[in-house]
Order: sequence, then C-alpha cells, then structure tokens
Amino acid sequence: LALPWWTMSMSATVMGISYTFDASVYPYQARVSAMGVSTSVPMNLWFGWAALALVVIGGVLAIVGSILITKGKMLLLVGGILALLSIIIFAVGLQTELSKTTGLPTGIGLFGSGSISYMGTTMDYSTYLSFGFWLALVAAILAFIAWMRHPIAEAAPPPPK
Repeated sequence: LALPWWTMSMSATVMGISYTFDASVYPYQARVSAMGVSTSVPMNLWFGWAALALVVIGGVLAIVGSILITKGKMLLLVGGILALLSIIIFAVGLQTELSKTTGLPTGIGLFGSGSISYMGTTMDYSTYLSFGFWLALVAAILAFIAWMRHPIAEAAPPPPK
C-alpha cells in the first residue's frame, strides 16, 4: 500500500531555475507532488481497487496454501493466478484511463519519455511502472514457484530402526 504502482516524473528549467513534478498512482489513490507539496488528484481508480482486492486475496490464498498439504497446491495456483490477474487489470485499466485523461499530452503510456511544450517552456517527462507493480509480479511468481514445489501428500515418517 505504501508503494506507487506507476509514476510520471516531469522536469523543466525556467529562467535558470529547475522545477520537478511527480505524479504517482497507487491502487487506491493518485497523488501529485510539486516543489515539496503533495496532493491527491481525482482519478477514476476502478482498476486500482480491483487490482488491490485481487492481490490481497491472492496473497492470503498463497499463504494459506503454503501451510495446507491436501488443498494447498490448488490454493497456491489460484493465489498466483489472482496476483497475476491483478497486475494485468491494473496495467490495462491505467492505460485506458491515461488515454481518456485530458490535459496530458497524447501518447502518455505505462512506459515512455519525451518532451512537452507549454507556454514557451519545454518540460521533459518519463513514465514507468513502479515498485508496487513489480512487487505484485514477484508475489505471483513466488506463488507459482511454490505451487510447482508443493508436495501433493504428507511426507512418510522415517522407518523405525
């Protein structure tokens, strides 16, 4: 929850003074930071809430599946699928919302960089999927690895001596 899933960084130099702006999208909110001030931005985050619910449910299922022996393998698989589905929904939903948002230059996507000219000032920007997104992907991969290595039945007790 504390890490952004997507970030847009912008910088400009006006009359020798450098300015930076950052926009971050979390599953539950979008924030903009400029010159030390951070504020929430209204944005339709249906995809973020869906991704957050799926990754939490997937994580709980993976944890429970790692403990159980009989149904554990199936729970690990479902947990990994839900975690993977969460990042897909986030990426597709964010790209859809970015293409609908007015005020952004055309072509802003999940990854990219370029320049924007605004009132005689050129601003350089870069966009990328951030830490939270990649950690959700790592969680999905770990659930799939655990699924492949999970025993199907309890180990037999050692033979008596």
